[in-house]
Amino acid sequence: MTLALVGLNHHNAPLSVREPLAVSPHDFVQELRRMQDFSGVDEAVLLSTCNRTEIYYRISEHTEQPLEPGRSWLMDLAPQSRQKIEPLIYGYADIAVARHLLRVAAGLDSQIIGEPQILGQIKQAYELAHQSGFVGQSLHGLFQFVFLAAKQIRHDSGIGLHPVSIASLSVRLAEEIFDDFPTRTALLIGSGETMQLVSQHLSRLHLSRLIVANRSLERARQLAQPQGGYAITLDEVPVHLAEADLVFAAAQVSEPVLTTGQVRTALERRRHAPVFIMDLGLPRNVDPGVAALPEVFLYTLDHLESLAQDNRRERHRAAETAEEAVERAVAEHALHLKGRMATPTICALREQAQKTRRATLEQALQLLHHGESPESALDFLAHTLTNRLIHLPTVQLREAAQEGRENLILAARDLFGLEGGGKDENTPDPP
Repeated sequence: MTLALVGLNHHNAPLSVREPLAVSPHDFVQELRRMQDFSGVDEAVLLSTCNRTEIYYRISEHTEQPLEPGRSWLMDLAPQSRQKIEPLIYGYADIAVARHLLRVAAGLDSQIIGEPQILGQIKQAYELAHQSGFVGQSLHGLFQFVFLAAKQIRHDSGIGLHPVSIASLSVRLAEEIFDDFPTRTALLIGSGETMQLVSQHLSRLHLSRLIVANRSLERARQLAQPQGGYAITLDEVPVHLAEADLVFAAAQVSEPVLTTGQVRTALERRRHAPVFIMDLGLPRNVDPGVAALPEVFLYTLDHLESLAQDNRRERHRAAETAEEAVERAVAEHALHLKGRMATPTICALREQAQKTRRATLEQALQLLHHGESPESALDFLAHTLTNRLIHLPTVQLREAAQEGRENLILAARDLFGLEGGGKDENTPDPP
């Protein structure tokens, strides 16, 4: 049995490479099923966020190349980009999987060090796979270990204090463009967790108006109303685009919500007043061609990297503490897994001993039933049970000595805690 992980993330893959590998939640089950189609794969969890696509899986049969199923699965997401994707793929097996996942969950591998969203995203990925029947004992144990350890590490290291997120950095970028926010209108495209966080950070800027667009009008209302905003559908975005000075987009779409033509038309209606657009979607919500329009300040996830570097420097000490805690937790987990290797043998040994005990006790009770004294029955029980329990080990040790397998004899002394030389087995017990 082997646990494996294959993925690609923001550290070495730009947005243009990550984009075709993003998996919509609607397609998770289909992709997990496709992963299980590979020989030997019997468990799988898919994690797909704006910064990474990773597949965690278990292979039940021995293989010299445990990463190959994951690599093939990942490249098949975007077959037309295989040459670009292949050299950027990373993979881990066994305990290295636990180390990587724990670093991700603790926020150490994020673009924004310590950001809190990733732990929730991992939990959602696990729950979806678990509810769909793709999680067994191995991945369940891995993810439960990570959830508990990541929570403790975030608390103890302080890496999660005063959390900085992609949403907060996006609003900070907008503040570098505009300063008169009480006169400005913001348009949020999407109503998921990222847009909820953007809305919270925008609330301190006291905007003139807030517009929320979403595929579901009801969900758009739920996000807009607490701030006195109004809701529209995605189809209505072109009509209202000219009203927006700031646009934040993170809808789950397969095609851009904003095209170059739509933005150009909106700029003409705005008399070419500048507009800030932050595209947080993956796949992208805004046509990349919009960046060529002179009055548009278009930013994507890749543009947050410089701000993220500042964040890393600020959190360097907390990150070091968290990294040390990760190593300790992984080492303890490795010991726990090694201990579990003996569990089947321990269970079998206990069952065999219990079976012997029950049979011997039944014989002792029969002696009492036929008139033997309690002392005689107890002596029979103790003597017979002792002989039966040590008979097979005694035979095996004698054979080991005859065959020169001294290591087995030494292991037996260690296993049973034997000290000294002991007496010859033919010496009778004292009366």
